[in-house]
Amino acid sequence: MDHSSPQPSSPYSSSNCNSFVPCFEPVSKGTELKHLKERVVEGEEKNVLVLKALESLSSIKDCLSRVAEGLEGEEDVTYVKELSEEPESESNELMEVLKLVSRYAREVETRIEKHKELRKKEKRELESSLISLTEENRDVSNLLRIALLEKEALEKRVKGNEHNKRMPLLQFAEFGLHKVGFGFMMGTGTVDQPIETKSDSSESEHVVSLEIHVIEDSSVTFECKASTVERIMKNLRLEITHLRRSLEEARSDTERLQCLTEKQSKEIAENKEYIKDLEERERVLAHNVEEFMMEIREAEEEVARWKEACELEVVAGKNEIQERDKLVDALKLELQKTKGALEISRGKLRLKEEVAATAIAAQEAAERSLKLADTRAVELRERLEELTKQLEEADKRERTTHKRRRRRRLCWPWQLFNLASPPEMNALLY
Repeated sequence: MDHSSPQPSSPYSSSNCNSFVPCFEPVSKGTELKHLKERVVEGEEKNVLVLKALESLSSIKDCLSRVAEGLEGEEDVTYVKELSEEPESESNELMEVLKLVSRYAREVETRIEKHKELRKKEKRELESSLISLTEENRDVSNLLRIALLEKEALEKRVKGNEHNKRMPLLQFAEFGLHKVGFGFMMGTGTVDQPIETKSDSSESEHVVSLEIHVIEDSSVTFECKASTVERIMKNLRLEITHLRRSLEEARSDTERLQCLTEKQSKEIAENKEYIKDLEERERVLAHNVEEFMMEIREAEEEVARWKEACELEVVAGKNEIQERDKLVDALKLELQKTKGALEISRGKLRLKEEVAATAIAAQEAAERSLKLADTRAVELRERLEELTKQLEEADKRERTTHKRRRRRRLCWPWQLFNLASPPEMNALLY
């Protein structure tokens, strides 16, 4: 960048003394009309485009409203209210329609997300209910299998009537439930101890009756235990379903949090890039500011130089003005002298004009006399021609007569007419 300042020129120099006349280029009416027609055509084209854009945007609004109604099953009242208000101009209408379309797009997006979440929740609930039903079916089948096994065992015990191998029904049921996988105690206080048999063989009938009573009691207790087990299993199923629902909700929350974290990570990455871009711009702007500050300093120095030069020019201009004033005074004196000389020259010019007028009059008189002399000379020339013809005729006659007689005397005819001297006539003839 070249910072060399140009040499300041004097405002009173010869180049600046010339008067500047502004040049105005007249604009013809034809070009103005042409520009106006072009603007009108452009405005009509823009209006057509705006109308087409409004039509397309209205169709998009209708589609979005139908989608929103299909998702929610309700009609948007705010949309109808906003459409009932008529805008002032087409541009305002276009802006309002664009705002409505953007708002509807955001609303439809949120509704679609809500609909997706509801569908996911319904799917998860259905899956959890299906799993709970399958588990309940499996548990019921296991319980039925256990009941059948216990029934077979009881039948064997009743048929076999083996007292040493007898086992309480509840312990057997508990053992079966342990095999299935239910690790809980059925209650320690309710289990009956094995009945001590009497060594007396004479009371066999009483033993049989006691055994039957024990079997009946064990069946009753088994039914009570089965009802408690069923109730406990129902409670456990409810807890399991509740835990599964909470697990699904936790999973959905974790998925939502993952989506949010991904979005936030993307936003953070974008913000980092934007921050880097801003830092780069800040560095560039700082560099530009430094350059501008240097240019401002150089400009200030140049302004100071120009100020000094202008002050010098002002001093020189004042001196020049004083000299010009002196020159103007001298020119005024010369002008007065020239005015006096001009008056004198005007008097002389009047005299010269009068002399010229008299000379012109004399010239006109001389021209008139010359014209008269010319006419007289023409007449004399004609007369001379006639006389020469007469002379030739006379010579011919004399020649004819000379043969007859001798010529005595020849007379020159110019003395008779007194027209001119012989030398002048010779000059006219030759």
